[in-house]
Order: sequence, then C-alpha cells, then structure tokens
Amino acid sequence: MAETKQGMIAWMARNFVRLSVAVMIALIAGGAYFAWRLQIDEAETFADPVAQFKYGSTGGDRNFGLPYVMWEAMPRLFADLMPEGREGEGWAAFGFIYEPEDALPPELGQSRPVGTSLRDHMGIERIFLNCAGCHAGQVRVSEDGAPIIIPGMPSNTVDLSSFQTFMARAVVDERFTAQRFLAEIDAMGLEIDLVNRAALKLVGVGIVRERLLSIVDRFDDFVGHEPAFGPGRFDTFNPAKALMNWDFDAIPEAEMIGVVDFPSIFLQGPKEGMQLHWDGNNTKVSERNRSAAFGTGAFPPILDRDSLARIEDWLVSAEPPSFVDVFPDHFDPALAADGAGIYAATCAECHGTDGRDFTGEHVGQVTPIDRIRTDPGRLDNYTRDLAVNQNMLYGGFGDERFQTFRKTDGYANAPLDGLWLRAPYLHNGSVPTIEALLEHPTLRPRAFLRGYDLYDPEALGFVSDPADIPSDRYDRLFCYATEAAGLADCPADVPAMNGACDDGPCRGNGNGGHLYGIYLAEADKRALTEFLKTF
Repeated sequence: MAETKQGMIAWMARNFVRLSVAVMIALIAGGAYFAWRLQIDEAETFADPVAQFKYGSTGGDRNFGLPYVMWEAMPRLFADLMPEGREGEGWAAFGFIYEPEDALPPELGQSRPVGTSLRDHMGIERIFLNCAGCHAGQVRVSEDGAPIIIPGMPSNTVDLSSFQTFMARAVVDERFTAQRFLAEIDAMGLEIDLVNRAALKLVGVGIVRERLLSIVDRFDDFVGHEPAFGPGRFDTFNPAKALMNWDFDAIPEAEMIGVVDFPSIFLQGPKEGMQLHWDGNNTKVSERNRSAAFGTGAFPPILDRDSLARIEDWLVSAEPPSFVDVFPDHFDPALAADGAGIYAATCAECHGTDGRDFTGEHVGQVTPIDRIRTDPGRLDNYTRDLAVNQNMLYGGFGDERFQTFRKTDGYANAPLDGLWLRAPYLHNGSVPTIEALLEHPTLRPRAFLRGYDLYDPEALGFVSDPADIPSDRYDRLFCYATEAAGLADCPADVPAMNGACDDGPCRGNGNGGHLYGIYLAEADKRALTEFLKTF
C-alpha cells in the first residue's frame, strides 16, 4: 500500500514537472508570438507611384486607423444612419470613389475606396484616409458614360462633412458594441482570425469607440456651426485648432469659418517658393505636404516618411490630363488662338504665361483682400496665433520643423495648370464654371448643385443647374447657396447650408470679388474660355 502511494506521488511529481515545462514552453511561445505580433507595422506599398498616391499610407492609419473588418461592417450595421436613399451603397454613399476591378493595382489586398490606406499594425489590418481622399476626383463626359478617375484633381464627389456626421452618430449609438460588430462581420463573411476576434471582443471595439468619441468631442464645436461643406470642400485649419486643444469659446466670430474647396495638386516642383495654400500662408512644398499629412492623422512621430517621399516625388511632375484629349470635339484651336492674346493682357501677370509656364510678375504672390474682394472667411480663419502654433510642430525633428507658416493679408495668385478640373472656382468653390466666373458677381448663380461629375465642356465646369440634372440624382448632391435668397433656388429635400444662411449672407460662401475679365465682350470671354481649355 505504501509502495503504491509512493508510486502515485512519484507519477504525479513527474507529470507535474512535465506539465509545468509544457505550460512554461506555451507561455514563452505565446509571449514570443505576441511580442512579434505587437511589432508588426507594415503598410501596403505599390510599385506604381500613382497607386501609391491613391492607396499608400501617410502614417495616420497607425493612430486613427479603424480595424478593416469594422470599417467594412459599419455601413451595414448603421444603415439607418447613412444618407437617405443611399443606405445600401456602402462608403460610396459619401462620394468615395471605387476603381473598377480590372484597374486595381495588383498589390491591393483588400478592396477599398481611392483615398484610403491599409496597414497591418500590431497584427490588425487598419484603414484610414490618405492624401487622395481629398485630391482624387472623377469626370464623366456623357450621362451614361463611365467616370474617368483623375488623381491630383480635387475630390469633387467626396462629402467629408456627411462622412463625419455619420461617424459621430454611429459612435454614440447603442449598437456600437463588440457583439453587434462581430455578428455583422460574420454575416458578411469577412475573415477574422481567433486572436483578432478575441481582441475586438475584449478591448478592440471599446478602444475604437473611445478614440472616435475623443475626435468627435474635439471637432464638434468647430464644425457644428459652419456651413455644411458638401462634396468637394473641407475646413482646412479648424481641425488643426481642435487637435491643438484651442478653446472654441475664445475664438472671435470672424475667425470661425474656414471651409474651402479642395485644391488640385499637380506639378508641385515648379511651385516651390510660391506662396501656397489659398491664402499663401506657406512657401515650402514639403511643409505644406506634412501639414496636409497632419490632417490625415499623421502626427510627427508616426508620419510614414518613406511613403510620403514617394508621393512627393510623383507630385513634383504629375501632369493633369489634357482637356483636348478628353473632349476632342469641344475644342476650337482658332478660337483658342484668339483667346491667348486676351489671356496675356488680362490674366497672365497673376496666373502665368500658360498652363505649364508659370512666369508672371505676380504669380505665386498674395493679392490683398481689399483688391481681390473675395469672401474673407478663410483668410480671417487663419490667424497669427495659429501660424505661431504650427511653426512649433516637428520642433524635435530637425530640419522637418515648420518654419515658413505666416499670416497674410489676402489670397494667393495660383498657376492654372489643370484649370478645367478645378471647378467650382474661387477658394470656397462658390462659382460653378469659368463661364460664370467671367460674369459680374450679381449675375453669378446664387445657388447651384455640387457633387455631380458630368462635365460641361463649353462652360468649363461640372453641370450644376438643377434644371440640367435628372431629379433622381438629387439625393446624392448638395445645394450650395451663396446668399440666403439662393436657398429658394435649391430643390426640395436636397441638403443645403446647415442654417448658416439664416441671418442673411451665407457666411463663408460669398461668390463676390475676382472682377477680372467680367467687362470683356462676350466674344472675347468665349475666346478666353477656349484658350483656358489648353491649361
């Protein structure tokens, strides 16, 4: 009996040791696995620099990236919060552009819109916006034609304010739970491994929710009072103030509104040294690019410098497509030749000799507001205090430190490369076509529709008159009113100005100023417009 008991004890001891060794090995292996997993930081990269621009990372996906499976599930989980009439369109409901399958780069692992990047960070695929989210657009040449996607032009269909509103409503919804997300992920058949499933269930969804809530809380005061952006516009510098924890209540009313049109970003090399941004507040292309990356959540420590360098190298010489190639039947060379002389006498000293030669006495310089007389909202929004704060960014990163941001007294005279793709015009996108810009401000449309990608090759701008757009398209467009009276021209049920026109003029949306060329004869205006098609 004693021998049996001793044998049992010896057996238990041997197996305890074996079990302990097995547990220890498992813990070491598990620890090594998780240590390796937490070190993963691999963004998708692309051999083609244009694909890198469209889908490459700026680094913001490290900080603000949503798990890819959550990103895919959100439009379905919160379908009732999507734009009315577009509940089943996924992220395309907000104007995000999807390339056709046969045009996608071979390195693209997960289907997603142009203007988003994907990074495997700490073993989790995370998605966020990149440069092309604001700087890639599309053009249709006919009502039933396929869109032509053009990287570098303004994002004419993307409605970031509607996107922000959706995210803000979703994150406070009671359905924003791990259980609901995982159920939707499974229903959609999305792949998710056991570790990521456990991570999302235990902490991941909660972390994402808290991060989104912090962003919504910071931005709400700044964007809630402004005119609704609509497609193709965004507030450039109020988000920077929010990220820097500025006290919204201490900001004067005149400095509140900074909503502008997305700019084109072609041919960056020849623009080095010019006064950049709409108000000319910076003269260094690399600083302007890092500032833009900051807007995608790429703070100095997490900026993806390699990816940004590749994007910058492409932008140095990135050419806009030729209007004549896209619309060969809508160009009159003889009329354009007549317009060249009119342009030289009327426009060249501020905007350059032509669309590739940016020589001109005042090109890349700021015209004071009392001369240009366009809406002052964006100019007033960018203050000396903000310039001082911005110049402290990258302070611990050597030569990367911002040094050239400054307050100006007007708006910059930009070169006009790819002008035909920049519509609507002026810094706030308040004039729909070149044809309208050459009219006296009192004759410019007081309201028009934004977000329609069908192009008008004669007026040089996108089709925007409600009478020229099928009414079944209205639910995805936006009525831009330049004055309170213009709201009467907006079709019923089309989103408009968010209450910003209630007291008279639509704050930040004025279409006045830039009086150059408005007194030309009609024949000369037509010839000038024809010459501008060559830019």
